[in-house]
Amino acid sequence: MVQVRSRDGMRLLGYVALAGCGATVGVALHAQQPPARLATFLQQHIGLDSARIASIERGDVIVKVLDTQNKRDVAVFGIITVDVPRTFYVTRLQDFPNSLRARTRPHFGIFSTPASLADDADATVPAHDVDYVRKCKPGDCRIKLPAADMQRLQSEIDWSAADPGTQLNAYVRRRLVEYVTDYRKRGDSALVVYDDVGGVHASDAFAALLAQSPYVYQDFPSLRQYLAGYPHAELDGAHEALFWADDSPSGLQPILSVTHQVVFAPSELPDVTVMASKQIYANHYFEAVFDLTGIVDRTREGGKPGIYLVVLRRFRFDDLPSGGILNIRGKVVVHRHERRRPRRYPAGSGVRVAGRGAPRPVRHRRATGRA
Repeated sequence: MVQVRSRDGMRLLGYVALAGCGATVGVALHAQQPPARLATFLQQHIGLDSARIASIERGDVIVKVLDTQNKRDVAVFGIITVDVPRTFYVTRLQDFPNSLRARTRPHFGIFSTPASLADDADATVPAHDVDYVRKCKPGDCRIKLPAADMQRLQSEIDWSAADPGTQLNAYVRRRLVEYVTDYRKRGDSALVVYDDVGGVHASDAFAALLAQSPYVYQDFPSLRQYLAGYPHAELDGAHEALFWADDSPSGLQPILSVTHQVVFAPSELPDVTVMASKQIYANHYFEAVFDLTGIVDRTREGGKPGIYLVVLRRFRFDDLPSGGILNIRGKVVVHRHERRRPRRYPAGSGVRVAGRGAPRPVRHRRATGRA
């Protein structure tokens, strides 16, 4: 399924594929052609024909839901052009305290090295989830947890207290710090096993999504080695963050997640910067999430620099009601970042759109981990 939208139809793309990048298309452009490598990728891996590719250069937005091997997987592709130099966009993307902000994300925090309780002091468990946790047992739990934590929660929380939620919040904050610390030491070996329904290894779910992304192996072998070999593999010049986030999508339960995000310029492709995001925990809906964003150099009319913003987003869901992507899966794909009028530049870039005119600078708030 391919969706093509002009600038007036940007809302669809912002909801589904590119909102997390905080960018939107600039002015209409005259006919050009993408670089040969990008054009080949769009044709062979995404299935776009020459007419669709040509429409990108006219300022159209392309969104396509890709076929997946597993019925619980959703894969979404999007591409737009943005009229800023790659260095401009990437610099602001690497400003994690600002670029991670989103309107549906009331709280988030970036883990320091070493991680500490100050990093996730704002993490809380919603009141209805407190009752779910109290009733949790392996194979029957409405929160995605490993069996060991279910058992510890029954013994360590005084559920008869006036406010067990306070104790639960303290437990969650402590466990997030322990989990991130262990992940930094052991990589995928430390990833959680979800025992809410069966025993799903988050590492296996992520490996399955990565295996369905052959372009990572072909075009970014250093990224594949890093993702599979972390923390022993390294990426030269990479900027990375491990962060927790509390996302509150409309009509869905709040989602507490932990994500490993990295931005780097692959030596294999000197005209590209890549941002990869790997979910390492979520308490609702997701067994794994893998986001890959490519920021590709583009020469505009008159030799001015611009970029192609290419996004591939893969989700593996847990057991969901029937209804396909237009039911709950569609809602969650929409939620992953924010519902807002898309902007030309990354969140925190210091620039925002003033009507249809030129962008103007805005002042930053002090980074506190709150959106």
